[in-house]
Amino acid sequence: MKKLACLALLFAGAAHAAPIPFETYIKLHNGMLEAEVVSMVGAPDYSSDSNQGQLTGGRVTTVSTTRQLSWLANGQIPYTTIVTLRDGVVVDIKRDKKL
Repeated sequence: MKKLACLALLFAGAAHAAPIPFETYIKLHNGMLEAEVVSMVGAPDYSSDSNQGQLTGGRVTTVSTTRQLSWLANGQIPYTTIVTLRDGVVVDIKRDKKL
């Protein structure tokens, strides 16, 4: 049981993504596909989705999807990066210094 708990802690620690180094951050740009971003910088710490719909004939149809991917700061790289995608394409890139 103790070994199982240690393995769970090991995998939980490995689940956190690394922050994006400046050398990689400057390569990100609007118009990139989500797959390009993830292959360049790795999986994000968090992601959130939202759909924008339209009501037609009593049914709601999805018009577009917006997704935000976040890579959190750590002790070595004090910047959190948030990439916003619309329909799978980068439309905004924001980088904030952790205080």
